[in-house]
Amino acid sequence: MCRITVVMPTYNCFNYLPKAIESVLKQNHENIELIVINDNSDDGTAEYLERLAMRDTRVTVITTEGVGVSSARNLGIKKASGEYITFLDSDDCWHEGKLQTQLSVHELNPGLGMSFTNYDHLTESNQKLVDCFSYWNKFQDCDDQAKILDDPLNIIFSNNLVGTSTVMITRSALKKVGLFDAELEYAEDWQLWLKVCEYFDVAVIPEVYASYLIREDSITQLDDNKLSNLESIKNIISFYKSRESLITSKSFAQANARLYEGYADYYRAKSNTSKALLSGVKSLFFEPQHRRVISFLGKVKKKWKPRKRKLPTNQDV
Repeated sequence: MCRITVVMPTYNCFNYLPKAIESVLKQNHENIELIVINDNSDDGTAEYLERLAMRDTRVTVITTEGVGVSSARNLGIKKASGEYITFLDSDDCWHEGKLQTQLSVHELNPGLGMSFTNYDHLTESNQKLVDCFSYWNKFQDCDDQAKILDDPLNIIFSNNLVGTSTVMITRSALKKVGLFDAELEYAEDWQLWLKVCEYFDVAVIPEVYASYLIREDSITQLDDNKLSNLESIKNIISFYKSRESLITSKSFAQANARLYEGYADYYRAKSNTSKALLSGVKSLFFEPQHRRVISFLGKVKKKWKPRKRKLPTNQDV
């Protein structure tokens, strides 16, 4: 039976960590190891993990001193003994059968370097908002258990639909393309998936097998980080633009449209009207998608809604 390694970085996530770990240990594939990297948590995580590792030999704990999520994942990968590596953020969770489903797809398709599944977005009150593929209207016509992507590099470049907590990747793929770039502040996972796509087949599983928690206090959601996150995405796009790659002009246009849509949302939240408008126009220029046009016009109308003229009173006359 193939061994699967689960890599889980965590930092002060004790309110969600037990649920995430339970969703791993209850998978129906038995030959697993769970490597939890506790990156300097001070919320009771260390004590909980110590007790857990003592009673379950499948769990290994690595303690680090604030190395960041990418370096933490890389440490877990280097420690891994499995033929397949999977990732789960400590505030997300898996659904039953995830590992076995993906493993079956890989075993039937030896050329696969990576697979990923659909996932739900949840509120902090555990309420489902929407699944990823439905929101972006992707893979809706896929009736099979899994689909080998015809052109994974362009598909994932133009629409980054890969949730890190849904990925299964082979050890051989990581040996070929390397690990997460710890120098990147954001989108280092997207960059890694793109490198895998350059050399290996990639499969998508349209079934929902994970839940992604949308937290208001998430580090990546803080306003101070959003602009630098967008810059990281822009740098990755520029990197592929500078090389003679297999990415099409249409894929570049779609990626840039999403990038500038992100800039527009950021500047709108900062009440920087001119930059928000300019970014919105750039997004429409790259890809005048119907959804994007309606959204942009609606936000413009809301922002510049004319004031109702005050009717004169007797005191005004």
